[in-house]
Amino acid sequence: MNCESKKCKKGMTTPHPCTKCLKKFCAKACMINHFFEAHLNETSQILQNDSIPMKRKNSIKSIFLKPGKFLKEFVPHPDYNYSNFEKIRSGTAKNSYYVLGSGGFGEVFLCKHKEKKFYVAIKEMNKKRILDAGHKLDLIYKEINYTGRLIHENIVKLYSFWEDDKNIYLIMEYTDSGNLFGAIRKNSGFSESEAFEYFVQICSAVNFIHENNLIHRDLKPENILIAENNKLKLCDFGWCVELNVGNRSTFCGTYEYMAPEIIREKPYDHGIDVWSLGVLLYELLHGYSPFKAEVNYNDCYEVFDNIVKFNLKFDKDISDDCKDLIISK
Repeated sequence: MNCESKKCKKGMTTPHPCTKCLKKFCAKACMINHFFEAHLNETSQILQNDSIPMKRKNSIKSIFLKPGKFLKEFVPHPDYNYSNFEKIRSGTAKNSYYVLGSGGFGEVFLCKHKEKKFYVAIKEMNKKRILDAGHKLDLIYKEINYTGRLIHENIVKLYSFWEDDKNIYLIMEYTDSGNLFGAIRKNSGFSESEAFEYFVQICSAVNFIHENNLIHRDLKPENILIAENNKLKLCDFGWCVELNVGNRSTFCGTYEYMAPEIIREKPYDHGIDVWSLGVLLYELLHGYSPFKAEVNYNDCYEVFDNIVKFNLKFDKDISDDCKDLIISK
């Protein structure tokens, strides 16, 4: 079966159907292009305009932005050999272990050093699941390379990694207070002062990444861990990329946090992370993202339409300065 996109016509193994007309496409990008052209005529004028990538400015100096170190290469720590750790059990069943988080490729387990008794988080990713999803293992090796070299107080530390025939294991810093997504949902958003305390920490991490010519490309509350004393740690650098050959155009990220450039499949740069920071600040204050689907929670098309039309409204009484920060470029 071939892709039903007029511009593509490639063969496909995993069809991506349009929810409106049920035509099938070889990739999400083709499906989304079709949806905008065939079913969102009211946005055609918006989508015909070329996206202008945001230009990277000079490094910003601020007392809130902490310095870090970007290593030339990642050297695994000898004390963090995978065989030195054991998973923490969560029950009496044979394979019942304490899971800190899960994703499309695997799970993150709470583990303890067998002799020294300190805790780490081990991200266990199944190679078959990665390949079945259409990715190369290079995606994980790239995450190891970048995460291991980034040394910053607001970025989770990668100590070492291990690999066998079935899995790749990332041995990482353990944070004991969950992630920012859970905190936002629990509190239904924060006051401006509380949001500021969190927001500047992520800005510090993102600024450090950008100073080293990297783009995270998947900033969202689920990828921000909370450590002791409300210290935030940015994690999950699977989509991180170096901006060394001009602007990028890969379709990636999480729907509600995607910048218009990504949705339109236009070239983009560091500005997509800045867009995601604006979405994050809105969510910190309101308790939900600004472009969420109202009619159908799982309708990504409605989310994309809200983004490209910039359908944003403030439902909470916040200061004008804060509003300006959220919407400014």
